[in-house]
Formats: sequence, structure tokens, C-alpha cells
Amino acid sequence: MTSALDWITDGGGAFPMPGATRFKRIRPKPSTPSPYNPDRTIQTDETEKLEFLGALASSSSRRVPDGLDTGVESVDYLTVNDPGIDIQVNDTIIPVPDDGRRWTVTGFPSTDQNAFTGWRPTREIQLGEWKGT
Repeated sequence: MTSALDWITDGGGAFPMPGATRFKRIRPKPSTPSPYNPDRTIQTDETEKLEFLGALASSSSRRVPDGLDTGVESVDYLTVNDPGIDIQVNDTIIPVPDDGRRWTVTGFPSTDQNAFTGWRPTREIQLGEWKGT
């Protein structure tokens, strides 16, 4: 394969991203109805996890003073080569191996599509990170 056009016309598979690193999506499992009171729900500590490859790009950060606390808020973008990946707003994203960073999906993940061929190469996910001091 010598170009993106060759990749599109050959059918390709996942869009190649040789610089991608591993990430994990963490989502709390939905609450379930209480067996004793159907008007209430029970929240479990269980989570759904999904490992995937992606490329992280930091966009910007800013200092956010809030009374006695001062924090830093950043906006990052994660590009994933699977346009159908199950990632939603409010999911938590962590790197693999875990280095302590935590991002929250803050925008609806977008899937670009070529208007002429219908090709969908990647999914772009807007992330936010907050660190207080």
C-alpha cells in the first residue's frame, strides 16, 4: 500500500495508526431495580472496561482559580482508529499502563465521513482533565 487511496480501495480494515498507545475506557454499570422496592434502584460498584488503541493530542489547558482552590483544566483529543468504538460522554479514559492520569469524555465523539465514498477512518473523542492544587 502506498497511499490513503490505495488503503480505501483495497478495503483496508482498521486505519493504520503506528504511533497509537493503549487506553482503557471505564464506565459504571447501570443501576438495577431494587428487588424490595421497585421505585428505587441499586447502584453497584461494578464497571464496564474496554481496552483500545488511540493517539492522544493535548489541545490547551488553563488555570482556573476558585476561591481558595486553584486548579488546572485541560482539553485533549483522542483519535481512535475504530469509528464504531463504544465511547460516550462521561466515560472515564485512563492510559495503559496506568500512570494516574484520568480524563473524562466531555464532548460527543465524532466520526468523520468522506462525503463521496462513505469512508469513516477514525473517531475523535474530546476529553477533559482536572487537577486541583
